[in-house]
Amino acid sequence: MTGETNYVLIWFIYLVSSLVFYLVFWKFAGLSGRLPAWLLRTFMAALILTPVFPRTEGEAAAPALMAIALDSIASGPGAAARGLAALATGMVVAFMAALALFLALTIGRRKFRSRIARN
Repeated sequence: MTGETNYVLIWFIYLVSSLVFYLVFWKFAGLSGRLPAWLLRTFMAALILTPVFPRTEGEAAAPALMAIALDSIASGPGAAARGLAALATGMVVAFMAALALFLALTIGRRKFRSRIARN
């Protein structure tokens, strides 16, 4: 029971600290243009929030960035391949979603402006 409580507590602390870091990063990323800001924010969110199961038989997930770091320190760079695959997949999916949403919002905004200009 204490193991499950510690697991939830550690994830809670990780997510709260990640949120604080992400909010600061959000402000700094906003200094660039609209598209670079979207991509930087998406990159950081995927880097922070992508989970991975460190062991094949384990049921507990860990942040992929931490799992990669610990696996490469403890077992060598070859052991981090599993975490790298999960992180790369998460980042590709996040980038594609960010680009699709950015394009959809940009096109929608232009159509809305053209309708207002016609009226």
